[in-house]
Amino acid sequence: MKLSENYILKTVAGTAVVVPVGDAVNDIRGMITLNGPAETIWKCLEQGMEFDAIVAQLKSEYDAPEDVLRADLTAFIEKLKKYKIVSE
Repeated sequence: MKLSENYILKTVAGTAVVVPVGDAVNDIRGMITLNGPAETIWKCLEQGMEFDAIVAQLKSEYDAPEDVLRADLTAFIEKLKKYKIVSE
């Protein structure tokens, strides 16, 4: 999976936000606020990590069953794909 170059992760007042740049400014107005797990996923995607590696990272950071982590990761990635923030 590859993140679009048109979105960057920033920290604003202690909160992780994704900011659209370039052509993406026309697609998404404003910023996207990320919670802790979403920020972890974003950073994993920045490193080029694949799905199973991201699940392993989430499992090491959060006390949640693996099936829940997989379902949540799938849902988050589908949202990112919908807005063309991530591609295969």
